[in-house]
Formats: sequence, structure tokens, C-alpha cells
Amino acid sequence: MSVSGAVRVAVVSPQEVVERGITSMLADYPDRVAVTALPSAHSDMARIDLIVYDTYGLFLRGERELAHLLHETDAKVLIYSRDLRPDLHSQAYALGARAWISMSATAAELVRSIELTAAGEPINEPQSDRQGTAAGLTVREIEVLKLITQGLPNQEIAERLVMSGNTLKSHIRQAYRKIHVTTRSQAVSWAIAHGLTPPIELLPRISPVPKGPPPPRKEMEGSSA
Repeated sequence: MSVSGAVRVAVVSPQEVVERGITSMLADYPDRVAVTALPSAHSDMARIDLIVYDTYGLFLRGERELAHLLHETDAKVLIYSRDLRPDLHSQAYALGARAWISMSATAAELVRSIELTAAGEPINEPQSDRQGTAAGLTVREIEVLKLITQGLPNQEIAERLVMSGNTLKSHIRQAYRKIHVTTRSQAVSWAIAHGLTPPIELLPRISPVPKGPPPPRKEMEGSSA
């Protein structure tokens, strides 16, 4: 901790807009969080209490950077997880990350999560995930249901979660059994009712169907009048 007692934080993201955005959010809490640049030298890492790591770095840079931060530095790591990419959250978890917060969290929630993680205390999981675990679902089954609710086909879900098609089908069967459904549409309805969906502002936008009669169909060449 710094002399003032504020948690010394470095923000790591491959996207400048995200890094600046997080830094701006934390600037409103100078007595609790002190943001600094990530040191280039390993010997200077002692100046950092915690690193906020954007999981998109796994997609663009691979696993080496996060693995280094998790296992070769003394700084705590808080994963900043994107709601539409639970596969990246899962990948970070597999590397050893245990503290994470959704990108849809408020500034106050982020600061509180930083303080808890820096102190080595667990962070409460989101309400939606608590409802999933209350139904007996594993973290992986919750991730699968979230991706199903986004309308993704099994092949894409398996690719995102880095698993075989058979393994995915096994997770789906187990999840369906636990939430007492038998069809994909029933699973989607259950997931929506229990909050296992990304925030509405992050869902793909669908263009409205234009009003009025449909345009006239063109007749095929050679057809009789």
C-alpha cells in the first residue's frame, strides 16, 4: 500500500480507450486508489499492489502476459471481464486468476473489488451467477448457458470455450438436468429469467422491420406476361 493507504494500481489493456476509461473511473477515488503505469522492469513491480487486467489481452496477445503477471510478480491481479466473452474469463481462470469483475460494473463496485482483492479477500460473484450456482450449476455450465442465450451454435460455443463438441454436449446435458429443462428454447427462457444474459446494451442490435407493403417481386426472365 502507498503511504496514504490507497491501493497502488496499474491498468493493463490492449485498447487505449479501455485503459483510459478505467483510469478515469478510478480518478474519482484518490484516497482509495492510486493509478500508476505498469513498470517496465521486474524489479520495480514492488511498487504495484494490484493489476487490473483486461481479458481482451488474452485474445490479442495470448496467455504469456497474464501468466507472467499471475505467477512471476507479487502484485494481485483483478480480471476485468467482458460480458460477451465468457470464454476469455474461463481462459483467465484456467491460468490461475481467481478475482474478476464484469466490465459492466460501476466505478464504486470496481474500487471495492480492487480493495478486496488487494487485501486477499474473495469478491462476491454477480447476482446472476449466484442464482446459477444456487441451482447447482458449475462455473462452466453457467458460461455455456450464457452463450446459448446469445444464440450461438454449439460449434462456436465449443470453439470459444476451447473444448470438444462431445464435452460441450455433456455440459449442456448436465445443465439441462439441473435446471429441469429439455429443449434449447426452455434453457434460454430459464437463463433470461435468472439473469444469465449480458447487459441489454451489449446485445447485438437488430434493425427494425420496415413498415408498409413489401417491394414488388421481380419477374423471372422468360416468364409469360
